Amino acid sequence: MRVALNGYFWGQPRTGSGQYIRHLWSALQSLSDSTSNGSASPDLLMLLPPGAPLDEPVPIGPTSAVVPSPNNRLATLNADLGKLLWEEWGVARQARKHRVDLLHTPYLTAPLPILDFGFWILDFMRKRSRANRRHVDSIQNPKSKIQNPQVVTAHDMIPWVVPGYGGSPFFKLYLALATAGVKRATAIMADSEASRRDVIRILRMPPGRVHTVYLGVEAAPQYTEAQLDEVRARFGLPRRYAFYLGGFDRRKNVPLLLRAWRNALASLHSPADAASGERPLLAVGGVVPEPGGVFPDVRGEANSLGMEVPDAPVRFMGRISESDKPLLMAAAHLFVYPSSYEGFGLDPLEAMSVGCPVISSSGGSLIEVVGDGGILVPPDDERALCEAIVQAWHDPDLRANLSQRGRSQASQFTWERTARQTLDVYTRALKSARSRQ
Repeated sequence: MRVALNGYFWGQPRTGSGQYIRHLWSALQSLSDSTSNGSASPDLLMLLPPGAPLDEPVPIGPTSAVVPSPNNRLATLNADLGKLLWEEWGVARQARKHRVDLLHTPYLTAPLPILDFGFWILDFMRKRSRANRRHVDSIQNPKSKIQNPQVVTAHDMIPWVVPGYGGSPFFKLYLALATAGVKRATAIMADSEASRRDVIRILRMPPGRVHTVYLGVEAAPQYTEAQLDEVRARFGLPRRYAFYLGGFDRRKNVPLLLRAWRNALASLHSPADAASGERPLLAVGGVVPEPGGVFPDVRGEANSLGMEVPDAPVRFMGRISESDKPLLMAAAHLFVYPSSYEGFGLDPLEAMSVGCPVISSSGGSLIEVVGDGGILVPPDDERALCEAIVQAWHDPDLRANLSQRGRSQASQFTWERTARQTLDVYTRALKSARSRQ
């Protein structure tokens, strides 16, 4: 089996899609020559778009190769237009050129046959009602067909599920075009059962074509106390701090976290804090964007709560490196994740994998990913979040129990398992496509 992966996001390792393709590519290459169901491991091609930025070379092995596209006009176009044309035309052209058996796009888009592309654009311009934009059905041109069976990964359905994420007219057009192609895919992989249900409902897909394949987390080391003390000292953090990392758009509920933290503060102080001169701190990782669109005014909220001042109980830490991220999680007293909707939820999973007690919303897939490895509170429930923080902050037995349960829960999510289940979807998709020929 010769499989090509759309490598558009390889050069963007800080995005979720970039992390996914890098881990999946590595895990697929690491599979043994045969799987438990007797299927041979695939030959892999990474198809890179023209002008793709690469911070490091794509690793290859005996059965894998990288195929950079020749520099052509796509590389000189506006970034959005170039991305659209690569996804809807360029990557399929490369797949045909290299005679692959199956094309995998590791995010929610898929090429349309060129005639369908034209028919679809005309139909979209003719029928622009709100209902059509919400549930788009592509025009099916009986004279055209997709050259290669296709598999698509749906990480989430945020633009349809979360109000206010529809975007600009161009973005709506892009989403509608992308989903029209996805509806033609042979198989769709969803990161969770929650995302699978959303895909089936929103795209009106037959359940048999949508498969749940959970993501993985890298095996975490057991850090020493000296290592944890070093990272706290380097970042100027107290021994007891709550940590948040995971983005700042509206669904992440960071303003709600700030309010819950303010309400919890009076109950978090202890005699030990007074003796050490340290105070409870909420450390917020990541670069806070300017407010607008789907990004609330996080710093404005902190200011209004009296938290954006010297010696404040909240610290915005800026960008966190991938190497420091697990250390900061492991050194934290708690990891708090109030997101109202996630297609998977890798950040709390990573925190559990290093033994940090986790408090999380149960929104979207988080109830599946966190499970009984953390404390789950209802989405958007500020009071419940505050009470959970106070309870876990003062109860060492609860934190020790959460640490143990979290590690156990995280151990179920491995990239090897993701790769094996992905290979199984490839095999079934190829058999299904061949049976219809």
